[in-house]
Amino acid sequence: MARLKIPYESLDPLTIGASGDESKVYREELELEVPDGNLLAAIYPDEPDPVGDATEAARAALEAPVSGPRFSELLEGATRVAVVIDNQFRPTPQSRLLPAVLDAIEAAGKPAVLACANGKVFPMSESDIEQKIGRENLDRMERLGIEFHQNEPRNAEAYTYVGVSSRGTPVWLMTAVAECDLKITIGQAQSNHWGAGGGGKLILPGVVSDETIESNHCAFVPSPQTHYGAYAGPMRSDIDEVATMCGLQCTMNVVLDTRGRVVECIFGSHPDAHRRAIERFNEIYAYEHPGTQADIAICGVFAPTDHLFFHTGWGCMSADFVLRDGGTLIYTSPSPGVNTAVGDFPGLALMDLMKPYMPPTPENYQQVLRDIHGRTIQMWAGCIWVPIYEVMTRKHLKLVTLEENLEMAADIGIDATASLDEAFAEALERHGPDAKVIVLPFARYQLPRNMVRMDAEPLRFPQEAHA
Repeated sequence: MARLKIPYESLDPLTIGASGDESKVYREELELEVPDGNLLAAIYPDEPDPVGDATEAARAALEAPVSGPRFSELLEGATRVAVVIDNQFRPTPQSRLLPAVLDAIEAAGKPAVLACANGKVFPMSESDIEQKIGRENLDRMERLGIEFHQNEPRNAEAYTYVGVSSRGTPVWLMTAVAECDLKITIGQAQSNHWGAGGGGKLILPGVVSDETIESNHCAFVPSPQTHYGAYAGPMRSDIDEVATMCGLQCTMNVVLDTRGRVVECIFGSHPDAHRRAIERFNEIYAYEHPGTQADIAICGVFAPTDHLFFHTGWGCMSADFVLRDGGTLIYTSPSPGVNTAVGDFPGLALMDLMKPYMPPTPENYQQVLRDIHGRTIQMWAGCIWVPIYEVMTRKHLKLVTLEENLEMAADIGIDATASLDEAFAEALERHGPDAKVIVLPFARYQLPRNMVRMDAEPLRFPQEAHA
């Protein structure tokens, strides 16, 4: 009998990043016993040690690019600098990375702006800003005259027209960023269900207009070629092309471990540096397919995560590749909800957007597609629930969450419980005593290595990958 530990966390990454006290990062876990005869695989990554000092790692990376000029050399020829960071729902420890960037900008004597790549997500509150950026960095920005901007996607006057991408995406860039001749993004690199996060993604959807975001998302989110690890997929490829059109010269990307600690910081030219960061991420977290599709997949969530299933549930799309159609996907996510400047959000917030299409059937998914292309659905939110819904048309999702979320789950039509043991017993009853089980404790990070697509080669549809 295998006794397995499944992460079940929802810590606040901003607090971790601001304090820098990694000794306080702990692991909340559920335990589950799985008979040896049922266990197909339990995938626990071999994570490298974190860097000793994230600020010094960033400083070293800026002067040791994996491609292109050093940041100090880029600054020599620059007139004005745009630094684009990710938002409050990403765990990148900006407060510890920014000092190295600000040091270089101040030493070069260049004017600069700092922009938050919040896309269509509501802006950061004052407390979010202080946690994300850090009080010392904010005071320094004020001394240096560095203005802080957040994306206002529906304010047409705040954007400058750039052009149309080769895939047909019209591009309007935040004017405060467009006015700068040197642009750097700072973010977290990881494979995800859009292909990959970080790099140029801080430009699109980060600091572009509503029209640009919706055009890209509506066109490419539903594509079977937009999937975990599909760096060469249509969505990620369009993102990087748009970032190039917008003049993104360089990126700094961190690889974070499952406790939110920096294990590597990579800087260099766009898109080469981001590609290298994703390759490094996959070296750590991609795994060999066990060779057989599981009947039951058990997924955990880990710090740092957001407090909403809307963000923790990304691993549904990764687990899809090792779970047979008709199988059961047990997804553990406490999802305690979040309090923001614009209101309080319950743990299943935004997942209720799928309610009109429940139950999840192939026929109802056709209506989802019609509504996407009729612009009835806004894809800034659909980009997450729609891929989860598509998986649910082929697999049974069983959510393990806090008791307080069960009523909302029932109202939406999501099968949920507060007990992992109950969920597992039910799955065994459904699939029989010989059911094969795969455990992905860190599903949001993990993907089968055979699904990594770094080059522009023909991509297999997910159904083909299951064969």
